Amino acid sequence: MKSMDSKRLLCLFEATLLFALSTPVVMQYRIFPVESTSYAVFLIFFVLNFFNILYSFWADTTGRFFTIIKNTAMWGIITIALVGAMWTSIADRGKIAPGQNYQTHDIILQLEAAIRYVTKGKNPYKETYFGTPMESWHYAEDGKDAVNPALYHFVMPPWYLLSAYPFYFVSMRTLGYFDGRMPLLASMLGLLFLLFIWIKDKNIARIAVVLTAFNPATINYFIEGRSDVQVLFWFVLALFLVDKKHLILSAIAFALAMMTKQTAWFAFPLLIGYVWFTSKNALKSIVIYTFVTGFVSLALMLPFLVWDWRAFLGSVVFYLSGNTLHSYPISGYGLGMLLVGGGVIRTIHDNYPFVIWQVLLGIPALGAGIWYIGKTKTVSSLIIVHAATLFVVWYVSRYFNNSHVAFISMVFVLGALKYWDEALI
Repeated sequence: MKSMDSKRLLCLFEATLLFALSTPVVMQYRIFPVESTSYAVFLIFFVLNFFNILYSFWADTTGRFFTIIKNTAMWGIITIALVGAMWTSIADRGKIAPGQNYQTHDIILQLEAAIRYVTKGKNPYKETYFGTPMESWHYAEDGKDAVNPALYHFVMPPWYLLSAYPFYFVSMRTLGYFDGRMPLLASMLGLLFLLFIWIKDKNIARIAVVLTAFNPATINYFIEGRSDVQVLFWFVLALFLVDKKHLILSAIAFALAMMTKQTAWFAFPLLIGYVWFTSKNALKSIVIYTFVTGFVSLALMLPFLVWDWRAFLGSVVFYLSGNTLHSYPISGYGLGMLLVGGGVIRTIHDNYPFVIWQVLLGIPALGAGIWYIGKTKTVSSLIIVHAATLFVVWYVSRYFNNSHVAFISMVFVLGALKYWDEALI
């Protein structure tokens, strides 16, 4: 009786959580590309949510039919609220201002311009982005309009660019326009599906799907096009595969994560530590994992390094660390702004050795994290340690922005839910 009551409680919690978190999305964003959200859509959304809650409360939770109904309701609500909101935003932009600055983050405009550069045989890491729609994106510093330093650099590693090209190729030939959020939406759906099949307890899996899809800290950044979900998809895929003992496939997925966004770079020592502590032949395993990760990463970087290694490293590495002429400014909520506010750093454009703080605090944090992973030997500990060490490294870096805080919250949530799932096994 207790186990059945516990399952019903989880189902009811997931259903009410889904209703609470999905409702603000359909209220804030239009669902489907029309003048306003159809009242019929609202009706379907309300019926699915209320049915999901009441069914969780009254139905027999022991049968397979119950699981099918629950899953259908959840994915239906996600399709309406999440996919509907994102695709409407994409379709509206394609209809009103295709390829232009319309309710997107500047990284989307830059990605679209970078793909066009590549198709014309131009190096996206060497070219500037003046004269592209990105130039009209509003950028300000200290409340005053300023020249966006990103106009001088394409900051993202190669896989972020190359993985978007199939979407560009197909959409330009079918829809007549390309939106850089198309691969972002695909990454989100892939991440949700991956979490659902990876987490063994399906009640917890549904909670993980709901909190990932509708995390209040990340949903608005996702719809405007920030890239965190893409790196998270490849990172979680690498964890899923290493958990299943597919080391080579995991190493390939992790290399793609590192070549999607620099966020994943800090997780490499943690993954190596996990492989060391959980493999029968530890030395051979970490050699294979390191070699495959390095080989795939180098294969993706090599064409751009050969093309112009100075431009590539300047954009992907030195721009973020403050070591280029037009560097990323000190910004956000971390140590950098604390030092600027205290007068230690004169302006947000000064070159300050944040790397010293990152080494002094980041290396001990990584060491303690690897020790903890060795003690627990669980994937959940790896995820939680990654979130914690990422907070340390980001907080004392040149920038610690709103989307970075939101991303850390999502990683902590996934780590906690995976820990919950492991505790029930």
